[in-house]
Amino acid sequence: MKTWGLGIQKKAFIFLSVLAFCILLGSSSLKLEVIASNANIKLKPEIGGENIANVNAGTILLGEEKQGEWYKVSFEIQGKSISGFIHEMLVKVIDDETSQSDTDIPLSNEISQEEIIANIETAVESSKKLIRKEQQLDTAIASLRPLIPKVFRVSDFDKQKRLAAEIYLWIGLGYAAQKNEFLALKEMKNMFEVDHPYALEISRNIYDPNIAKIITLAEKEYLGLIKEYYLKISTRPQDAIIKLNGEEAGKTPTTIKTDSPKFTIEIEKEGYDTIKEDVFLIAETSEKEFILQKIGRTVHISSSPPGAKIFLNGEYTGMDTDSELPLMEFGIHKLRISKNNYKDWLQDLKVTKGEGPLVLEITLEPKTYISVDQWGGENSNFFTSPTGIVMGRQGNFFVVDESDLKINKISPEGIFKNDLAVNKRDLNRLKNPFGIAVNSEGYLYVTDIKKHCVMKFDSKGNFVLKWGKLGSGDNEFNTPLGIAVDRENNIYVADSGNHKIKKFTHLGVFQYSWGQEGASEGEFVYPAGIFINEKDEIFVTDQNNLQKFTNSGEFISGWGDKGTAPGEFDRPMGIYGDGDNCIYI
Repeated sequence: MKTWGLGIQKKAFIFLSVLAFCILLGSSSLKLEVIASNANIKLKPEIGGENIANVNAGTILLGEEKQGEWYKVSFEIQGKSISGFIHEMLVKVIDDETSQSDTDIPLSNEISQEEIIANIETAVESSKKLIRKEQQLDTAIASLRPLIPKVFRVSDFDKQKRLAAEIYLWIGLGYAAQKNEFLALKEMKNMFEVDHPYALEISRNIYDPNIAKIITLAEKEYLGLIKEYYLKISTRPQDAIIKLNGEEAGKTPTTIKTDSPKFTIEIEKEGYDTIKEDVFLIAETSEKEFILQKIGRTVHISSSPPGAKIFLNGEYTGMDTDSELPLMEFGIHKLRISKNNYKDWLQDLKVTKGEGPLVLEITLEPKTYISVDQWGGENSNFFTSPTGIVMGRQGNFFVVDESDLKINKISPEGIFKNDLAVNKRDLNRLKNPFGIAVNSEGYLYVTDIKKHCVMKFDSKGNFVLKWGKLGSGDNEFNTPLGIAVDRENNIYVADSGNHKIKKFTHLGVFQYSWGQEGASEGEFVYPAGIFINEKDEIFVTDQNNLQKFTNSGEFISGWGDKGTAPGEFDRPMGIYGDGDNCIYI
C-alpha cells in the first residue's frame, strides 16, 4: 500500500499494516491498545473529521492526553512522528504486562459500506423500540454503545457524523428514561459535538419538558454559553451548614457556585437530621428549599403549683417547673415531677414530631389537703352568709353574700380590695345574691333569688344590665341559683324552682332550655349547682344526683342517689371541676 505524508493531500490516509512504535513521552503517558479493526486516527477530536491514518486491532499507541472522549496519540512510522486523535471506544488502556506482542493482528473480513450502514441502522432501530417503550433500558443502551466504533468504518464523513449523532441521542434518551439526567446530559453533549446542525434537527420534536431542558443545557455547554452553575439553597429553619462535595460552602440561605451540574450537597444543623443528596441541575441558575427534620424536640413543662423538680429517665434534670427542657430525642421517656407535700406525678412522656416545643401542663395532687388561708369568720365584718365564689382573670376572687356590699373582691394574697365599693349603689341593686360567674372579658354575672333575675356588672362593679322576673316563661325565673359561663361567653342558669337549665347569650337573650321536674334522665328536682368544663360539657347537681349534658342540653350520663354513703347526695349545692376531670361537690 502506498503511503502519503500528512501535508501532501488533505483527504489522504496512512494505513498502518504493522504495529506503530510508541514515542516515549514520560511516565505520565498511557499505553493504548487498538481494539477495532481499521480504526481511524483523526486530525481533530471529532467524529466525521479528517482521517490521517487507519490502524489495525492490536496496535499499541501512546496516549499523551485525553480530551473528552478522545485520546491524543503519537506514534512513529517510517521515521516520521505523527500526532492525532483516536476515540476512546476504539482503544483500551493497558500496562506492560497485558500489552500485545509486536505481531500483526489480521483484519476482519471487509464488508461493503452499504452493509456496514445497514447493520448499524438495524441495531439502532432495535434499541430505539425498547427505549420508546421504556423496556430493557440497560440492554438497549448496552447495544447502542458498541455501535460508535463501527461508525468509524463508514467512509462517508457526513453519514458517519449523522449516525453517531443519532446513536448518542438515543443513548441519552435511554439514560433519561432511567432518570439518570447527568449521563443523559453527557450523551446529548456528545451529540452536539458530533454534528450541531443535525443534532438540532433530530431533537427538535422531543416534547418531554424534562428531556427538552437537558437537550437545551447540553447545547449551551457545547457552545460554551455555560461555564458555571448556581444553586440558591434555603432551609426551614435557616442557618444550616452547607457542604458541597464534602467541603463547607456556607450557611443557609446561600448561593453555591459549581462548574458541574452534578454534585453532592450535605445540610447539617444541630438538632436535625443531616440531609445528603446528589443534585443534578438542568438550568444555569436554580433554587432549592429543604425542610429539615428534627431529631428531637424541646419540651415545656409547667405545673400547678410551680416549683416542682423535673426528673427524666430517673435523673434529676437540674430544672424545676416551669421550665423548658432542651432538645429531647423522639421516643418515650420516663418523666417524674416531684414537690414536697404533693404526690409524685409519673408518666411516660412520648416526644413526637411537631412544630414548636411540646407543652405539658401538670396539676399536682396534694398528699393531704390542709388549710392554707381563710378570710372572714363568724365575727368578720366582711361576709354575711356567703353563697358563691368565683376567680377572675387576674386571680382575684369575687364572693357574693348578704353583706352591705353584696360582692366582695379579694386579691390572690387574701387581701380585701375596696375598688368595688365606689359602685356600692349599683351593687345594692342586688337583694339576695346567690350564684356568681365571670366571663373571658371580666364581666360578672350574679343570680338573685329574691328578685328572680340575673344581673351583669363590669369588673369595677358598674351595673350593665338585668334580665328575668318571677315566672315560668323563657325569660323568667323561680329562685335562680347556680350560674356558669362557657368558652363562647354564653350564660347557663339553674332555674331551681322551675326545674330547668336555661341558656342565654352574654347580652341576656334567651336561647333554649331543658329539663322538667322528675327523677329520670334529663329531669331535675330543684337544680342548684352548675359547672362547665373545658369541653363545654355541663354538669348539674340537684337534690339527689349529678347529671352531665352537652352544651345543647343532650343528656350524656348521670350518677348518684339520695343518701349519705360514698357516691350518694343529700341536697348538694356547689360544684367545681379541675383540669384532671375531677368533680368536686
